[in-house]
Amino acid sequence: MQQSRIWSALLVGLGVALIVGGLVAPRFLLGDGRLPLDLGEVTWTIEDPDGMRNGEPAPVIRQLHLEIRDPADADVASVRVGDSIRAGEAGSDFDNLVTASTWAFEMDRVTGEARGPAQAQLTMGMPPTEVDIDGVWLKFPADVRKETYDVYDTTLRGTAPAEFVGEEEIAGRTVYRFRQEIAPTNIAQRYADPLNTGTEEGADGEVIRTFLYHSAERELLVDQISGLVVGIDEKVDQYYGDASGRGMKSIVLYDGTMDPAQVESLVKKLGNVTSASLSHTVTWIVIGLGSLLALVGLIGALAGARRRR
Repeated sequence: MQQSRIWSALLVGLGVALIVGGLVAPRFLLGDGRLPLDLGEVTWTIEDPDGMRNGEPAPVIRQLHLEIRDPADADVASVRVGDSIRAGEAGSDFDNLVTASTWAFEMDRVTGEARGPAQAQLTMGMPPTEVDIDGVWLKFPADVRKETYDVYDTTLRGTAPAEFVGEEEIAGRTVYRFRQEIAPTNIAQRYADPLNTGTEEGADGEVIRTFLYHSAERELLVDQISGLVVGIDEKVDQYYGDASGRGMKSIVLYDGTMDPAQVESLVKKLGNVTSASLSHTVTWIVIGLGSLLALVGLIGALAGARRRR
């Protein structure tokens, strides 16, 4: 009789614990794919050992680095993104630097869109510039669909479409592949910047006004549930050309890829981010099992009480 009461009490206790666990689990399992605040710092490193700088062979590394900062709440997070391209093997890291910028803005944790203009530090030692970020950049909307998204490019300071091209599995998670193509674009026609124009000497000694051109072919690997970009491969060509687009002086040219191990590591960071349907299913299963165990325990306790009477 004593043992029966103990088992009934244990069942009731376990059932209540499961019910409570089911109710609080959504606090720890991100069931709508929103950007996790505990994600920590995220780095994307794109390398081409056979790149070019100023028309000469040089290893090229583009690196993007994202930090999640305060203030942040259930809907938005303050993020800071560093974006740099280094090319060459000079002893000084500064001598290898081609471009460097930082972008601070509020990101919608579900859609990935910027909630307002970014404070962009585009030139070292100069005040930040307010720049609009349209579309999505390093995070697509949660529950990514097999469709085309407008994806931001920092050199364009605008978007270009990225089309869905495939699906694969990495570290047990579904990942979508998108392809973005940016035709050679005269950047001087998009916004003013001292580096967007220059001059070169023509074949007959004449001075030719040149403009910065930028083109890219980019493949993005995107976690389907969270929308976080977990991999970037890109072929980029930046050069000065004349008004017709004819190349006059190369700046940087590379066909870079990310290490698959780094891609897998980023995917594993998202292990606690689940889809809404899975989160709801798990929650109701746990609550249902807890309710059943608690009910069985109560029935057992009541039956024991009747026998004692």
